[in-house]
This record gives sequence, structure tokens and C-alpha cells, in this order.
Amino acid sequence: MTRRATHSIPAFDGHASRRHESVSIRRLNARGAFEALRHRRRLAGIQSIVHFAGFPRSGHSLIGSIIDAHPNARIAHELDAIGLLEAGLPLSRIAALMDHASRVFTRHGRYWNGYCYYVEGASHHRGDTLSVIGDKKGDMAVKRIQARPDLLEQLNRDTRWRKPWICVTRNPFDNIATMSLRAGRAYDALRTRTPEPAAFAAALRQSQADGHIADTVSDEQIDIYAALCETVERIRSHTAETDWHTLCHSALAAAPHGVLSRLMAFLGLPIDPDHIARSAALIHTRPSATRELVAWPAAARERVAGLIERYPFLAHYRDERGHAVD
Repeated sequence: MTRRATHSIPAFDGHASRRHESVSIRRLNARGAFEALRHRRRLAGIQSIVHFAGFPRSGHSLIGSIIDAHPNARIAHELDAIGLLEAGLPLSRIAALMDHASRVFTRHGRYWNGYCYYVEGASHHRGDTLSVIGDKKGDMAVKRIQARPDLLEQLNRDTRWRKPWICVTRNPFDNIATMSLRAGRAYDALRTRTPEPAAFAAALRQSQADGHIADTVSDEQIDIYAALCETVERIRSHTAETDWHTLCHSALAAAPHGVLSRLMAFLGLPIDPDHIARSAALIHTRPSATRELVAWPAAARERVAGLIERYPFLAHYRDERGHAVD
């Protein structure tokens, strides 16, 4: 099989950060080797290399930055580590690239698609003792493994580190609505240039009326979400229970201190009350319900309800009778 010559990584540009750039695999491999040598003392303490498995716009960026704000952790923003593994880079160099990518993201203020993910007053890169490192590119990790199931075995072949998985879930109706809105990238561009909520809401309605952004949920996006569900379940079923953690976005909004404390315990990170409190301040107590921004034909609603009832990691979105709640 011919390996890719290039790899897509974020191109950070402060407040305007939202695009990716193509970089040669050879260059990234050399950067990884350099970073591994330069920071070998810090990287030697790594015990866990964490990956995210999930869906677009579920809160991976938020959770990644919250973990990154812990003094003993680094989480890269959209490095697509599984893609680098597929390209042939050794896991030790990928870990070094995770460390480097996280530091670059912080230098640019942790802005992405019109949002700021900086945890004020936290320890982004202030400590030199690392035990956890990772990458938050959850949907792409799933898509890579969907296309090449052997990548999961390849990842686990290197036994030097623990390989925990975090599955961040959001109500599937919101997930798929946002995926429908974002198709074509006009939604992200609008969000970046119109950060004020009221102005954004008005601009979105106008863009939908003009046909630039979807006003009805997309069947294609439901198909994509369903395929992701199937592969997330495959990863979960091939992962030890102690190395799989599902984090529900609405539960996080309702009780951030408890949810974040359990997340840190799962990762083996010391629970720092100051870190938890500063991170909780970044969480919206009323997450946006994007399902209300698009129309839902009955058939589409029934398909999504079926997915909620089928997959264990979506159990939070069922009522006491086991039926989907939208």
C-alpha cells in the first residue's frame, strides 16, 4: 500500500484560526525526532497516550484544553495522531509532536472556529513533569480506524504506554444538526467573523434564507454519524473497560466539578481543585441546542432515535423506558 506523502495539521492564526495546511510526512517525522530528542527528559515521564473517539462538534476541543490545562498533561489540537500512525511514524515521535502541537496552540491563544479554549490562570505548559499526552482529533481517529481496522491493533502493539480512549458525547440531534449546518464550511466562517451571539443568530438566519447554510437536517450527515457510531462501538468493544471513558456533554454542563474529577481520575492525573474550578468556569451551563436551528422531517428523527437506542455510549440520551430523548 502506498503511504501518503502529506498530512493535514492546523494552521493557527490567533483569533482567526480555523484552517488546516498540508505538511509533508517527511518533515513531520523529522520534527518529531527533533522534539523527542530536545524534550526527552520531559517526555520520558509519559505513562499514557490518550486518544479521543467520537463525533464532530461534541466538545472534544473543550475537553482537550481542560486536560491540557493540568500541569501534568498535554493534548494536541487536531494533530490527527492516528493518521500519523498510519503514515508510519513511531508512537514516540507522535507523542513528541503532540507536545509540540499543544504548545503552538497555546502560543496562539487556543482559538479555533471563533471559540477560545484557553483555561484562564491554568497551567498550560507551565510544568515540566508530563504523565499524560494525547490528541483530540476524535472524529478523524474514528474515520481512520473505520477505513483501516488494523490501525487499532497497530496502536496497541507498542506496550510502553497505557492507551486510554475518551468518548465525548453530545445529544445526537444536536450533533447531526451542527454537522448539517457546517457542511460546506460557510457556518464556521460566519462564526469566526461574527462572534457576538445576537449578531451571529441574525446572520445565520439570513444565510439559511439565502441558501448558503442548510435549514433542514441532512440525510447524508445522518449516514456519516451512523457510520461513526459503528466504528466507535468497535473501538469500545476492543478496549479494556478500564481504558474507556464516556463523557456526556450535558452531564458536564450540569455538574462540571464531579464530571471533570472523574475524568482526571480515569487518566491517572492528580485531582487539583484549583484546576477543576478554573476549568469549570469555561463550561457553558446551558449548552446550545443546535437541533432547533434546522427542520427535522419525521423519517430523520426516527433514524436518529434508533441510533440512540442501539449504542451503549449514547445511553444517556434515553428516557427511563430506554427510548430516545431529543
